[in-house]
Amino acid sequence: MLKQTGPKGDSYYKGRAQNYNRKRLKQDWWHVEQQQMKELLEGLPRNLKVVDIPFGTGRFVPFYDALGYEIAGLDASGDMIAAAQEALGPLYDKCVCTIGDAADLPYKDGAFDLVVSTRFLRDIVLFGAAKQMLSEMARVTSKYAIIQLGNNFTRGRTPADDEVMGGNFSASGLERLLKSYRLKIKDRRLVLSEPTVGEIHHILCEKT
Repeated sequence: MLKQTGPKGDSYYKGRAQNYNRKRLKQDWWHVEQQQMKELLEGLPRNLKVVDIPFGTGRFVPFYDALGYEIAGLDASGDMIAAAQEALGPLYDKCVCTIGDAADLPYKDGAFDLVVSTRFLRDIVLFGAAKQMLSEMARVTSKYAIIQLGNNFTRGRTPADDEVMGGNFSASGLERLLKSYRLKIKDRRLVLSEPTVGEIHHILCEKT
């Protein structure tokens, strides 16, 4: 049985946080993610208030800044936020970053126009925690969310609370899951396809 007592983000410390971008830049789908996120953001209004959860090394901050966004970020790892400061340079000064738990966000209802969450809910946290985090993300956005999730090519199933979501859901199952949090899918952008496993998408949702 999988067991997780706290956000896995706590494990991104010191050398691991510092090497995060270097390692990810070698992944082809990292660059696909960047392009698809850029295109999704360019289709949204300018000058939004965005919160990125988990903030990581702030990989999307240049996109947010180019669109005039007011930028906030939350991460469980202080070392990861320090790595973001180093990676972003002067752009980091345009961000308000907080160390915290995505299952208990320190923000008011509807505090942001957009929530962004990638490489997290699908594979990093257990499904029981992911549901709580989805609820929190839906609570703090008033308009949009871009969330990275995966689906398989079969009928799918709902994962148990003590396992990761992974690609257990079907595409329609993911749609129902998001709808239960008042998040209606407006667009999907494929970032990774594994023929015998499934697909991973950036999913643009609108709050209903």
